Amino acid sequence: MKEQRREEDKQMHELKINQCEADVEAVRRESYARQQELNSAYCEWNKRIAEHDAQVAVGSTRTHLSLQAVQLAEHDLEMARMRVEQVQEKLAQASMKLHNFKKDQQLNTVGAELPGVKVAVKELDDVLLRDVGNRIANSDKWPLVIDPSGQAATFLRYRDTNYITACNPACMEVPALRMALLGALRFGKPLVVDMMEVDMFHVVRMRFDEIRNELMNQILNKQIMENERYLSIVEKTDGEEYTGNACWRCEQFKFVLLTKLRYPPEELLHHFYVLRIHVPPT
Repeated sequence: MKEQRREEDKQMHELKINQCEADVEAVRRESYARQQELNSAYCEWNKRIAEHDAQVAVGSTRTHLSLQAVQLAEHDLEMARMRVEQVQEKLAQASMKLHNFKKDQQLNTVGAELPGVKVAVKELDDVLLRDVGNRIANSDKWPLVIDPSGQAATFLRYRDTNYITACNPACMEVPALRMALLGALRFGKPLVVDMMEVDMFHVVRMRFDEIRNELMNQILNKQIMENERYLSIVEKTDGEEYTGNACWRCEQFKFVLLTKLRYPPEELLHHFYVLRIHVPPT
């Protein structure tokens, strides 16, 4: 009788876990849709800002209209950001519920806990940029920095990095991306791609692959640094800094991906060495 009851309890628990997994997947799909909306809102906002700046530059008398368009786009952006925050909270709750069920059953689950090595912002210089102890280098992966607070973005933006805001269409133009990558390889600097709150690595990959087929894979597996492969993305018009006998400092190059998402997609957790920014309570 006890064995039958134990088996029934086990089956009931597995049913609850299956339902929780389905709930998490449903929220992930909703999160993806909301993040696409947020990406579109960022693009529209940047577009309206560029149009307003152009009107100001030529001394137009219609700048009040372009400013109104900026303000409207900013409002839409804030609403899209709020919707993403709400669905991220739903995802956190669903993931925690799933984790608790699996913990009760004494199962291990990848990604149930908050992923990543905890790092304080003040430690980023040693841990991320200088890689003291060679933990990132020994992992043979590039770092993914998870930071909902946005403090890591501020830190990296004001260091000697080539910084790309992935939600800004101007930054994601192929010529701008190519030169950012070339400059980071040539001068041995980190290339930082900030995706903010948006799950858009697929877009980042696509834009890099427009520079050259399979370029993102060659960045991720570090082949771009081997056998002077980086020279294949140099163009004749790039100048003497990148041609001739230029000295490339590829050994100091780093590719850093930055996100505000607490639960990035599993693809990123698999391909990157994950650092999670820890902000101590005040």
